[in-house]
Amino acid sequence: MNRSPAAGQSGTRRLALLLLFLVSLFNYMDRYMLAVLLPAIKAELALSDAQAGLLTGLAFTLFYATLGIPIARLADRYSRRRIIALALGFWSAMTAACGLVQGFWQLLAARVLVGAGEAGASPPSHSLIADLYRASERARALSIYALGAPVGILVGFALGGWLVAHYDWRVALLAVATPGLLLSLLVYRRLPEPQRGASDGLTAPPEIPALLPTFGRLLGTPSFRQVSLATGLYTVLWLGVVQWLPSFFTRSFGLGIAEVGAWLAVILSGSQIVGMFFGGVLADRLGRRDLRWYCWLPALAIALSTPAFIVTFSTSDPGLAYATLCLPFAIGIVQGPASFAVVQGVADVGTRATAAALLLLITNLIGGGIGPWLVGYLSDSLAASAGPDALRRALLWVALCFGLWSAAHYAWAARHLRRDFRSAH
Repeated sequence: MNRSPAAGQSGTRRLALLLLFLVSLFNYMDRYMLAVLLPAIKAELALSDAQAGLLTGLAFTLFYATLGIPIARLADRYSRRRIIALALGFWSAMTAACGLVQGFWQLLAARVLVGAGEAGASPPSHSLIADLYRASERARALSIYALGAPVGILVGFALGGWLVAHYDWRVALLAVATPGLLLSLLVYRRLPEPQRGASDGLTAPPEIPALLPTFGRLLGTPSFRQVSLATGLYTVLWLGVVQWLPSFFTRSFGLGIAEVGAWLAVILSGSQIVGMFFGGVLADRLGRRDLRWYCWLPALAIALSTPAFIVTFSTSDPGLAYATLCLPFAIGIVQGPASFAVVQGVADVGTRATAAALLLLITNLIGGGIGPWLVGYLSDSLAASAGPDALRRALLWVALCFGLWSAAHYAWAARHLRRDFRSAH
């Protein structure tokens, strides 16, 4: 019986997905460990909240978002394995450099370079997974890859909290950089490189159009446009909240950073691991019945998670605040694999890495550039009137406004999804 490469070679697919999961884990561990290290960094380098937000927002996002496009164009033409390995090695080295800085501007420059390296991870990874898994399996496979995010945050928060409590923030950054360099060598030697279009039954290399026509085709696709906006708006909420949660719990409840890091690692990562995996499985199952569920599901999940944020940022009980965080991060996170599956489904085979990079560009310019900085800015602005509750109020307004706004765009995207899938296939 003839089988396409995507249909057979299950061992190859499992190896590829495992290695890409580990790349994603290191991506998010290196990125989000800085959140739990921020109080110590602020104290040593005498940073304001706005400067701290810049380090976790615009500084990282500037190169992460913009360099994704040229790297994705390379990934649509050349070896995705080599690009991923080189990117991982570079950002690991720059993470180590963050631990050696002596001031704000040096740390800002190092974070920019971390972002530049991490730009080479997701677009080629999404493209490679799309060539290994058929459309009806893609959300589940992409959800497994995306599990690297909550697991990476779990390791980053827990390990970062422990290291900063027992050593210092510089040791923490150097400690996570070394295994990243070793993993880059393993990826370079062992990551499989599938034939492009294998999951769609193509036997010849796909046509790769020029960049501007590719942008025009993608941005002219209503579901791509709406899903990109929805994902960007949700990322404002997600990044803004996650990056400032350690500071919220230490300021609002007087808790120690090691305790906060451990609890947030378990709560955020545990709830997201469950939500990410089962969200991808559910999206594929519902999507086989009606493609519009790939957009309906995240719209419903985000809308239903909004009330929990009200409780989290209004209560005076730290236990209740911890508990109510589980719901929004468990069900809201299903938007990730569903959005990735939509983008890979409406993109042409020869432009899948570019489509993923364009989604990340829009998402990170909106979310990564605005989210952490906006929370920090609102906190500074509200300090005179709200006092110690300034950060609490800033987080509440960002969660409410951007959550409901994002859900509306997902619902709008569902109206166009079936037609856009047919146009791409």
